[in-house]
Amino acid sequence: MGDFKRIALEVLGLREEAAKTKEAQARNEERLRQVEARTDQLAAAQDTLDLLTETSRFVPDLEGAGVSGGGDAFTGAAEIYAIEDNNPYAARIMGDAPVTIEKMISDTAKKYAGHPALAKAGINPVEFRCWLQALVKQESNFSIGARSHVGAFGLTQIMPGTFTELGIPDDGSRQDPRVQLDGGARYLLKGLGMFGSMPLALAAYNAGPGAVSRHNGIPPYKETQNYVVKITGYYNRYAARMDGNAEAVGTLDPRDMVIAEASNLSDAAMGYAAVSMNTMHGSMTRLWQILLQVEATGSVKTAMDLNTYTRAEVARMAVILARLQAVQRKVEAARIALLLEAYARDEDYLRVRLDG
Repeated sequence: MGDFKRIALEVLGLREEAAKTKEAQARNEERLRQVEARTDQLAAAQDTLDLLTETSRFVPDLEGAGVSGGGDAFTGAAEIYAIEDNNPYAARIMGDAPVTIEKMISDTAKKYAGHPALAKAGINPVEFRCWLQALVKQESNFSIGARSHVGAFGLTQIMPGTFTELGIPDDGSRQDPRVQLDGGARYLLKGLGMFGSMPLALAAYNAGPGAVSRHNGIPPYKETQNYVVKITGYYNRYAARMDGNAEAVGTLDPRDMVIAEASNLSDAAMGYAAVSMNTMHGSMTRLWQILLQVEATGSVKTAMDLNTYTRAEVARMAVILARLQAVQRKVEAARIALLLEAYARDEDYLRVRLDG
């Protein structure tokens, strides 16, 4: 009887142990399912994070230049939205030391400082700078857009035929003040090489080499004789201000400096605006490519990125407009200075007339 009771108790104990084991196994399986679920959740979260933070494939394609799926070419962002203004006219308008007409004259004179005609005539670089600047003063009064009734134009008032003779094509480059100065310097040096003296070279510049050769000197034309006298006077004025420095600046009369600044800025601003219009066209092409991709994408993430990129593109375009506005203000300031100079000159004239 005692053995039967003992066996019964052992069986009951085994059943309880089996139940506990089964219960523990169930708990472990539940924990495992929870761990697997959490692992899946973490993996999904990481995938979402990667999706939201990685660079969309379209970004490098749009930042660089290329051709769209429709065959339209678009310019790279680095070229259109350069941090440093890459507009070729910007150097004459922006910055702490924009390129002035006086600086262009200095650079042109420096370029030809070693010309054999100068050495033959005994003219040093400083003197040539003074002569060239005096010629520009007489020919155009430092106005890039000056044009005579006979067709000469620009800072150095070169005739179209002379431009052609100098090998300067009629492709728009003749409107560039640097080209005008270069052509004027070359034509003046040509006369200097032919006749050996600056007065005769100036006479040839005004009346033509043939007239100087026929008269064996300065032709007896009142215009030409006055031309040489006036330029010589301007030469002496500038020579006194150069102090031996062929690259000196600030040598123009205040009135001439105002005229030169207004002329330079107005001319450069027109070129700047024309280039900026091309830049804006490139910007609009890029923007159109973005909008096409927004319409075509089936990815929410890509659509979000494209929307952000579109906003950035518009902000970049605003920089171009801001630069154009800055250029406009510079031109307006130069024109106001020109008007003030004219008013001051009129006031001096009236005062002299009244006092007289």
